[in-house]
Amino acid sequence: MTGTPAMHASAPGASPPPSTACHHCGEALPRDASQRATDPEDGHAYCCDGCAAAARWIRDANLGDYYRLRTAAAGRVGTDAIDLSAWDRADLQREHASRTPDGLRITLLTDGMRCAACAWLIQKALAREAGVRDVLANAVTGRIRIDWDPQRTPLSRVLERLASLGYRPYLAAGEACERARAAERRRWLLRLGIAGLGTLQAMMLAEALYLDFDNQMPAATRDFFRWIAFLVSTPVVFYAGWPFLAGMGRELRARHVGMDTLIATSTLLAYFASLFETIRGGLHVWFDAAVMFVFLLLAARMLEQRARSVASAQVDALARARPAFATRETADGLREAVPLAELAPGDVAWVGAGESVPADGELLDARAWFEESLLTGESEPVAKAPGDAVFAGTVNRESPARLRIVRTGPDTRLSQLTRLVEDAQAHRPRLARIADAVGSRFVVGLLLTAVAVYAGWRLYEPSRAFEVTLALLVVSCPCALSLAVPTALAAAHGA
Repeated sequence: MTGTPAMHASAPGASPPPSTACHHCGEALPRDASQRATDPEDGHAYCCDGCAAAARWIRDANLGDYYRLRTAAAGRVGTDAIDLSAWDRADLQREHASRTPDGLRITLLTDGMRCAACAWLIQKALAREAGVRDVLANAVTGRIRIDWDPQRTPLSRVLERLASLGYRPYLAAGEACERARAAERRRWLLRLGIAGLGTLQAMMLAEALYLDFDNQMPAATRDFFRWIAFLVSTPVVFYAGWPFLAGMGRELRARHVGMDTLIATSTLLAYFASLFETIRGGLHVWFDAAVMFVFLLLAARMLEQRARSVASAQVDALARARPAFATRETADGLREAVPLAELAPGDVAWVGAGESVPADGELLDARAWFEESLLTGESEPVAKAPGDAVFAGTVNRESPARLRIVRTGPDTRLSQLTRLVEDAQAHRPRLARIADAVGSRFVVGLLLTAVAVYAGWRLYEPSRAFEVTLALLVVSCPCALSLAVPTALAAAHGA
């Protein structure tokens, strides 16, 4: 190998230390040395020929940095041939792919992408396939977006490369849903970027005004700085801060005062009071406070959105448990790949080793082992005898099995589990409702207190009444409560 210093291989002619785990996937090596696969060029041992072939391809493609950078082992490749031709079906691509100027785009899921190095390897490997325009892999969500030209290469050929590295593809959510999620992420990132840039500029201008202790700055220069701060702050308040303004509108229409009302009120007061003071040439402006408030709270809201995204990615494990297609036996004994919607009770399905069961059924012919960890939490495979019930989403571990389908679609146990998770995400527990009630009463009390403080300072020192009231609103915002509850709920749902 040349140009790949990152492989775990030792110096030429030296043997690496003995290992009990596969160099590629990290699984235990077979006890029988004759069943292990070895590569004479790197000297490492592998649990199967599939993992050895994947490592050899990675080495020959000069992508050996993967083994140095990864923080978790890849998935086991295995030796069973996987038929991916069904991914080329027009009906599937019509539902899950979208048109681009150069071809088609599809978003997939994989459960083997465990770190950033995996995402890097997938992007580099698939980009080498003919006809592939662009690849984007996300290690957090387990999603892979592929842009390819179907006239040059079928999708199944691209996915064969993906599967040969230990990353089995699954269907993701609908393309429309995926586009909506991506557009929402872009909007939030753009708002955060504008808020950050505006905050830096406004703080820089405010610093020049604050340092004018003796009021020696010419009025024209002072007004120039203030008007520039006004121009910088406007998009931050009304574009970057729009989620808070819209939230205040929803709360007022529902006759409910919440955190968004307090945030938007404080921001708008600081902004419009600063504009008024700029026009009349007053002593103080607070543009920097308005934009800083928006930026910090928007960043916190982004962290909440990220927690929700991670929780959604974990729930997507239920979607990955359901295979894209099922292998059905026909009356003449042949096998055909069909979408899950075409399976019906009474059909006979064939499930290969390492594949997920497509629907609930009864085991035929011979004893088999199935991994039911997703449904029961049991990490060890469970032995099933002919006639025993086998459930959708479980994984056949050792040898091919035949099933007689009993329940399909929404009637399967996996679908029932999915509905339970969705119901849990839609339900707000009692503690969260109490937090909302406390937050609402706190906001009402704080607004009444602010009115009283303003009235008191108007009697004591009118020139400082507004700035003291504004400071009270800003420092008293219970943002921790408003952000901690949704984030805790998202994390709990993910768990």
